[in-house]
Amino acid sequence: MTADELYRKLRSNQIPELIFLCGQEPYLIQRAAQSIRQAVLSDEKDDFNDNQFYGKETTAEKILEAAMTLPVFAERRLVTVKDAHQLPAAELEKLLPYTQDPIPETCLLFIAGKIDNRRKFFQQLKKNGALVEFKPLSDREIPQYIRNALNQRDIRISADGLDLFCSIVGGNLHEIHAELDKLQTYIGIATLIDIKDVQAVVSRGRAENIFELGNAVGRGDIANALTLVMRLTTAGEAPLKILSLLVRHFRQLWKVRELQVQKCPAKDIAKLAGVPFFVVDNLIQQGKKFSRNDFISAHELFLETDLAMKSSGADAGALLDSLILRLVKNKTK
Repeated sequence: MTADELYRKLRSNQIPELIFLCGQEPYLIQRAAQSIRQAVLSDEKDDFNDNQFYGKETTAEKILEAAMTLPVFAERRLVTVKDAHQLPAAELEKLLPYTQDPIPETCLLFIAGKIDNRRKFFQQLKKNGALVEFKPLSDREIPQYIRNALNQRDIRISADGLDLFCSIVGGNLHEIHAELDKLQTYIGIATLIDIKDVQAVVSRGRAENIFELGNAVGRGDIANALTLVMRLTTAGEAPLKILSLLVRHFRQLWKVRELQVQKCPAKDIAKLAGVPFFVVDNLIQQGKKFSRNDFISAHELFLETDLAMKSSGADAGALLDSLILRLVKNKTK
């Protein structure tokens, strides 16, 4: 089942007896879970018909007992199992018979992060059409997602405003909606968000620090580069997220540099590289500090660091600092 299909069922009051929300986009999972809750429970504080469990702390027996209990003075009961990926394989096996013949008066909702599709339990859920996966949005999907979110508020955003918003906020959906809330409050009864509104409201700290970090690496300014990394981590950015932002920045630099060498006009560079027009000149100046070999070496280091962060168990902050030192060292003099 896709997310759109799930929402259509909820709107038509065709609530599935079994739903498993999973994936690597927590905001979308959280929003879907809240929509299911509102559709199933007529009263948000219906303690009689609202059972919640956590995968690490519960058993299949407790889940099944709740699921097979008829609702009290209501049409449906909601049984939610959070962190369901932490349920042991043996407990999942015990739930299999129920997934094939669920109770009509109960909505059994599982919420999880990454799942093992090789397990029979998840294969059965896919067969039943109960599995709904939420994948992170790509950079190309983010602008349309923002437009759609604003359309639901009867608000539009200018092209330049959208470009600037995306370059500053990035792809974290929690951050996107928090900044959209601030923008809506700022414009009041207006229905158009322009670039000046984005400049006035949306925090630029992360985007500016990432840009300056690239500049510092280009200048060989190790001290400033490490200070900027520390500033980002102090602001709450995870080392792996800083790495992804740095990779994105260098990828843009490389594209801009190649197009600039080909004598492309600034407007064409902005379009082809997928960057806002007003940052092209700055990216061109920064990109001139790197050779093609520098960019190739940088991306090899990015891949190496990403793998080490995810698999070696080493301190992620130390790996990030080491990356900065090696980027500077490997740069063409």
